[in-house]
Amino acid sequence: MLRYDIRNILPMKLLPLALTLLLAGLIFGAFIAHIPPEPAGDIAEYFGITESIMRHGAINLTPEDQASLSKTLHPAYFTNPGYYIRGTDGNRYPVHFIAYSLLLVPVRWLLWQAAIPEFHLFSLVNTLLFFGALTYILLRFIKVPSRQTVFVILTVTSPLLFFLWWPGPDIFSLSLLLVSLFWFYEGGIVPAAALAAIASWHSQPLIVAALGMLLYSGLEKHRKHLFLSAVAILALAGLPYLYNLVIFNTLTPWTLLADGWTMLNGFGLQNISMQKFTEQFFDLNIGVFWYAPLLVTGALISIVSMFRSDRKIRWLTAIGIAMLFAYQTNPAWHYGTSGFGPGRHAIAVIPFLIAAVVWNAKPRPVWTGFLIAVMVSQLYILSLNGYIFPQFRNTLVHSPQATFILNRWPALYNPTPEIFSDRTNHTDLDRPSSAIYAVNGVCKKAYVLGRDIDSVIQTCGQFPTVPAASILNPDTDGFYVTYE
Repeated sequence: MLRYDIRNILPMKLLPLALTLLLAGLIFGAFIAHIPPEPAGDIAEYFGITESIMRHGAINLTPEDQASLSKTLHPAYFTNPGYYIRGTDGNRYPVHFIAYSLLLVPVRWLLWQAAIPEFHLFSLVNTLLFFGALTYILLRFIKVPSRQTVFVILTVTSPLLFFLWWPGPDIFSLSLLLVSLFWFYEGGIVPAAALAAIASWHSQPLIVAALGMLLYSGLEKHRKHLFLSAVAILALAGLPYLYNLVIFNTLTPWTLLADGWTMLNGFGLQNISMQKFTEQFFDLNIGVFWYAPLLVTGALISIVSMFRSDRKIRWLTAIGIAMLFAYQTNPAWHYGTSGFGPGRHAIAVIPFLIAAVVWNAKPRPVWTGFLIAVMVSQLYILSLNGYIFPQFRNTLVHSPQATFILNRWPALYNPTPEIFSDRTNHTDLDRPSSAIYAVNGVCKKAYVLGRDIDSVIQTCGQFPTVPAASILNPDTDGFYVTYE
């Protein structure tokens, strides 16, 4: 049972809480007043599930569902082999788990009753989840007003805001993860692991956090009945796999999809690399650092200062690193930014960064200066992506900082090829592709597949230097060329 003493809330604690609730109301109202977001991501299934449930009380896609959905979503969504595949009973079922869509159903019904465009349901549900998590953390875990202020400012100025507008469950997972971390630090290992397990329903690598928390509990011998708790939490994390087994007769249908990246690389540890880990933080397009530089810096300083004396900080640091590597097992790990910003396979580290800074925060002048600097810098950074209204088309455009470097010193930017190719070609193909970055018709940089060498030379001229590359498969292997 959750119990709160009003004396612990008033008077100074009221300000951060009031600010949080005020921001929630303002953002909620702004979303309703704004035109609905454009379709993006996996909206076909998350919205489609609500259509099926409201029409016939089940989650399978019927021809009537498809006809209705095709009036508001592009019909190509429903011929895409990555959505709504055949189950063992012959009906078409969503590949994505249904939990988030179940939360959407009552909100969609209310919007329908109020004659409000139903595509608003994503941003409204995401806002409720996000600010609900913030309010809960303020009331349950953070007792010191100065730390409450740090927490609110860091959270509401972070790139997490970009995903409030995104039509998908990222905020669902990130909000649960944030609450989970605070439970863990306060000693509530079982609820922490349970929340991380639920978060993993829509972001599978987060199961690493749940397992890491359970392992910590086992090593510390915090609970007498750890085995039963662990079994229950693992069963909770396994619900999507049970769904897949019942519906598709496989633990995960992703490995069965005719997706180019999956067929080329597969899912698994073979996709992991230190380069990708570095890019999750520092890539000019999708790296977390460029969208929250002071948060990353402050978190690093906080972790270093607490590392030797705080076992939980050491453990959470290990969990966060393992989680980021787990995200790399996805062959399409570079997908999923909400306009400019961190990818969804890196943004899960932000709750860890926020929590580390909050736990280390102290009521000193230096922290006041830090918060002012965070607010000023983040207001500018968030403006580059439209604040709470990100432009989804920017997902396939080089970020301002990447453009700055490519225009002036293109030799300095050599990311994992799919990052460069997608944002240069403005398309997210499911296979390797060549790409030419040019300014006013002048070639600056190119990623060249073996099969396209002649084509790139014809467009840009002879290579300035002889590429030191080993081309084993001309359809998948390539190299960078920089034209100065």
